[in-house]
Amino acid sequence: MSTYIRFAILSLLLIAIPSAANAQKSPIIDFDQANALYAEGKFEEAATAYQKLLPEHQSASVHYNLGNAYYHLGEYGPAILHFEKALALDPRNPDIRANLELTQEAAQLTPPPPLWAEIVADFAPVNTWTWLAVVSFWVAAALLLLAPLYRWKGPLRGGLTALSILILIASGIGLYGWHVRGSYGVVLTDEATLSVAPTASSPGAGSVKAGELARIRKQHGDYYLVTVGDNKFGWLPNTVFSPVWD
Repeated sequence: MSTYIRFAILSLLLIAIPSAANAQKSPIIDFDQANALYAEGKFEEAATAYQKLLPEHQSASVHYNLGNAYYHLGEYGPAILHFEKALALDPRNPDIRANLELTQEAAQLTPPPPLWAEIVADFAPVNTWTWLAVVSFWVAAALLLLAPLYRWKGPLRGGLTALSILILIASGIGLYGWHVRGSYGVVLTDEATLSVAPTASSPGAGSVKAGELARIRKQHGDYYLVTVGDNKFGWLPNTVFSPVWD
């Protein structure tokens, strides 16, 4: 089965991604209208409709559907950006990840291998890791500091203490993985020029393709200093580049 047929089949699942979980955050009528435009093949109008729901109504389903609309318009950079945003909100969703990979394949991109901390981070959204870190920290603190005051000893206390510390360590790794993810952005346009300095008149230092992931090193005004891969380094304006996390 070809890549594009597989993508078309997966794209049909956009209606199945539940918006009910975000019903109180995003206007259902507008979301359904955008879905109707998408179903009619009016991808440009659908993309505009989904964009109007952002940024006040962030949800994985809106970003996912917007990514699908951009894919069908051949705008792989924005499509990849919104699939990445959707994954940040719903990292365990297989449909989002599949369509991201298919879009990268269509754009002839090879994404960099994830760090081990990013692999751990994918098991839960950043908010879940934060809550696990807070709860496990206080549970461990209580077991280590307060339990001896009440003379609570034995294997149960030891086991709970070890478990809470392990969860705290895993949460720290997961949060670090999301910190790394938060330092990335996506190139939006093809053959975007890396500049030597953060000015419009600066000479070029190479070019990057639409959809490429770039690590953000610093921001100066409307420009981002980024590294792409192992050998590309320079400034990109916000007209051709956007962070995954705003």
